[in-house]
Amino acid sequence: MKNYRSALPPLDYLLFFEAVARHQNFTKAAQELNVSQAAVSKRIKVLEEWLNIPLIHRNGRAIELSTNGRKLASNTSEALDYLSLSMSQLRHQTREKLSLASNVAISQFWLTPRINEYLLSTDAVPITVTASDKESDILNAENDVVVYYGDTIPVGWDGVELFEETWQPLLAPSLLAQGRPIESLKLLDFDKLALRWINWSDFSMLTGYPEFSETARVNLGSYGSSLDAAIRGKGIALGSADVLSYEIEAERLVALEGYMLPTGRSYYVIWKSGTLSQRTRDLLKDVGITNFHDWSR
Repeated sequence: MKNYRSALPPLDYLLFFEAVARHQNFTKAAQELNVSQAAVSKRIKVLEEWLNIPLIHRNGRAIELSTNGRKLASNTSEALDYLSLSMSQLRHQTREKLSLASNVAISQFWLTPRINEYLLSTDAVPITVTASDKESDILNAENDVVVYYGDTIPVGWDGVELFEETWQPLLAPSLLAQGRPIESLKLLDFDKLALRWINWSDFSMLTGYPEFSETARVNLGSYGSSLDAAIRGKGIALGSADVLSYEIEAERLVALEGYMLPTGRSYYVIWKSGTLSQRTRDLLKDVGITNFHDWSR
């Protein structure tokens, strides 16, 4: 059975010792702790008596840690750092925060760049994102807002449309600059995890573009893998230019104009009816999710 009270000295003794060991100076430690030098010296002496070992060798105003003192200083500093981090995390949990949910592609390619830019600001609040390709996961979780993909806003939810979905072929600018015919490039495909997803078979069948009907395809398993390969110049992927706007603006991908497939579906920002506060609305604008959309609807 643990008994920290008898196994450990009072915590303030360790706090005082850590400050002295770090500064190698009683005066500077006392200034940091906002106490007198005598108070610091007394606690160090009591700590040495409690341990029954010398921690500091004194030579006038100069001090030097003993072997045991150096060992205790290292362990104490590490323990206090861990406690400080734990306290900080607990404080952050009780502070204001924004919780979001979306499918994996939106989380990776559309939300994350916006969140990362927002978190660089000095007054940013913590943001959590639940990412799942199962609609039930993102709708059932307790989140302030969901970035939802579908035909319309679900019953029991309010929201606004972000953009209509249009699928296009995308490839690296360096690959496009080679001027090679489409038929000579690989089509980077993926496994469909939902009926509404569009892969190369769907795109070719629904558009009838002959350029893609006989072109070699390679299945990379996941949608994210197909986009990663496209960014590395390995072939042509499919995607929504609006979802991938950051990749396009950064010139890692370029959409092939003239080859477009509107799906009739859209991406929406939604929230459970009657739950959206003005503060959450302001945070969404700060993150850059709703800057260009009409909130009067």
